[in-house]
Amino acid sequence: MDEGLKNKAYMEGMRLKKAGMDNEVIRARLEKLGIPEELITQVISNMSIQQKQEKVKANEPLYYSGLLKVGLGVLLAIISAFIFPGKIIFPIGFVASGIVYALIAKNNMKS
Repeated sequence: MDEGLKNKAYMEGMRLKKAGMDNEVIRARLEKLGIPEELITQVISNMSIQQKQEKVKANEPLYYSGLLKVGLGVLLAIISAFIFPGKIIFPIGFVASGIVYALIAKNNMKS
């Protein structure tokens, strides 16, 4: 394939994707520009993969902060068991919010 045609297809596809167009509209516009069908399919699949990777990358900090909160909550529970032997203090706020953060982030990564 011609590199100029490939670049034109990717640039137009990215421009339309940023404008909020769905894949069918992008496909129709690229066909109108005379882009071959196999290149259109490749452009759309690569843009979808890239969009998924960006979504995962954006949600990773939230996921890891949730796991960190769960770990801190468990660590505080262990430390409190050593400091106050008769009482077990379980920091439910840390653990519960950590689990919620991690689940929300994981859900956003999948969709």
